[in-house]
Amino acid sequence: MATLISTADAIDRKIPAVSPCEFWDVSRNEIVNRVSRSTVLVALFTALASGCGGEEIVHTTKGIDEKVSPAEFESFQSIINSLPDKKLPEIPSTLLPRPHWTQERTLPIQDLIRQENDAFEDRWSVELIARQLPINKQLMRALRREQMTPEQFVGLTLTLGAALTADATDERNDLAAIVAAGEQHVTILTADKTAFSSLSDVRAHEILTQAAWLTVVNRAKVLLQVPPENLQLVRKHREWLDAAFPTDLTQDPLADLTNVMHERGIPFEEMPESGSDEQIEWSTKTAIIGEISVDAAF
Repeated sequence: MATLISTADAIDRKIPAVSPCEFWDVSRNEIVNRVSRSTVLVALFTALASGCGGEEIVHTTKGIDEKVSPAEFESFQSIINSLPDKKLPEIPSTLLPRPHWTQERTLPIQDLIRQENDAFEDRWSVELIARQLPINKQLMRALRREQMTPEQFVGLTLTLGAALTADATDERNDLAAIVAAGEQHVTILTADKTAFSSLSDVRAHEILTQAAWLTVVNRAKVLLQVPPENLQLVRKHREWLDAAFPTDLTQDPLADLTNVMHERGIPFEEMPESGSDEQIEWSTKTAIIGEISVDAAF
C-alpha cells in the first residue's frame, strides 16, 4: 500500500513534498511502466520457450506427394537420433513381391488382382503401420518431445522413404510410359472372371507373367508422386538416411522387375513340319525358370 509523506516528514528526510494529485500521477505512471515491462518479459519468455524465435512446427500426417520442410526433417532426425541404434524402428516392407499364385487358388483372376492391390495399399497405410510400431519407450518419449503422433511419424517415414527410392531409380526409366504400358495388362486381368485353378500350367504362367505388371505399375505410381523438393532434401541428407532407413526404402524399387518392363519377342512363322506351339507340353515342375539382364545376354 502506498504511504503519503507529510511536508514535515519530507523536510526531515529531505524528500520533496508530494501533493495527493501529484502522487497519483507518479503512481499511475509507475503502474503503466511495470505493466509494460511485464508484457515485454512475457513475450521474451515465450520466444525463448519456442526456440529463440525459430520456426514453430505444426506437424501433420504427410502423404508421399507432400513436401517435407527442413524443420520437419530436423524434428524427424532428432527422433531417430534419440533411439539407441539411431535407426528407424522396424516396419513392414513396402516392396510387396510380384503375384505368385498357386493353381489351387479358386478365386477369379480379377479377385486375385483386387487382393494384390489391397495388400499393396496396406503396405503404404499410415494407420496400419502406426498400429504395428514396436512398443519402444525411447521412441514414445522422443515423439512427445517433438509433439508428434505415431501416425505423423509414420507419414514422414513413408514420405522420405518414397523420395529415397525415387532418387535411387534408374533415370532412364520413363515412369509415365511404364505406367501406361502396365495398365493395359492390368485392365485385361481386372476384367478376367476365369477361376485361376481352372487354367492349364501354360496359361497360369502367362497370367502370372502378365500380373507382374501390377507390381510394376503400383511401384511406379509411388515414384511419380514424389515432389522435387523432397528429392533435393534426401540428396542433401542421403548418407544419414541410408544409415537410418531399411534397404527396401533406399534402393531402386523397379530393379527386380527389369525383365517385366523390357520383355522382347521375335516374331516367327510356324512351318507345318515343325508342329504348332499349341502341341508343346510345358510344366512348372520341369521348366527351368530364371532371370537374366538384357545387357548380360549380349
